[in-house]
Amino acid sequence: MLFCFLLLGCADVEPGADDSEVKSAEEKGIVPDSSTVASKSAILAYPSLTDANCESFLEEWGKEHEMSRVEVETKFGNLTLELFPDVPIHSANFHYKIERGYYNPSEFVRVVPEFVVQGGNSEEQRAQEMRWLIGKHTLPSEFNEKYRHVRGALAMGRTYEGNPEKRSASYDFYIVVGRKVTEVELQQIEREKGIRYSSAQRARYFKEGGTPHLDEEHTVFGRLVEGFDVLDQLAGVATDESDWPLQRLELRISALNSMP
Repeated sequence: MLFCFLLLGCADVEPGADDSEVKSAEEKGIVPDSSTVASKSAILAYPSLTDANCESFLEEWGKEHEMSRVEVETKFGNLTLELFPDVPIHSANFHYKIERGYYNPSEFVRVVPEFVVQGGNSEEQRAQEMRWLIGKHTLPSEFNEKYRHVRGALAMGRTYEGNPEKRSASYDFYIVVGRKVTEVELQQIEREKGIRYSSAQRARYFKEGGTPHLDEEHTVFGRLVEGFDVLDQLAGVATDESDWPLQRLELRISALNSMP
């Protein structure tokens, strides 16, 4: 898909050509490459997503493509993630990016022990081209008091500057590694943010850990259900001063139960 524009040029069919233009090319004795035409048709089948249209598109797309679990392949093993259906825009967005092949491959680009492993926003050429094709956009926040940043939580990154609505990035995700949290810390966060943790959420923070200071700052839309040992291995790799891993942590994501 990434080379479609070069191939279209080789076939003398300009980007944006419709069936009549293809016929015109054939009349001139030019035979367009069938795979090129198919690739272009696949691209044009989707709109370029923007802040203005992504919400309505993803809501509709999510209704038509049901899915709850995905698998992340890494050099250390696989991670199985569950997506929350009641966080519909973020869950549909993640599934949509998977179906478009954005994360095949991608990489983890930030690793912070006892905090998070973060990926999806690679600056490699392929990733940049895919973001251009799919569309650069952000997502409206979907905070849900049922879902907190406990260990294993799946959430989207975001910018803080000039983002009062706390809109999420649409490609950059992270999985919480976390650390055990004390009652004092939770009480302080409750006072500062005006939120209230349930007894079950408190118990998980105490026993398993997490990053509660990110609650109501980033949208949690899923959780890790299998592969916590893999998560810990990813979190343990050496990094530079900017938290960039010193070895490439390639990932590939596939849907486990996608329904057309």
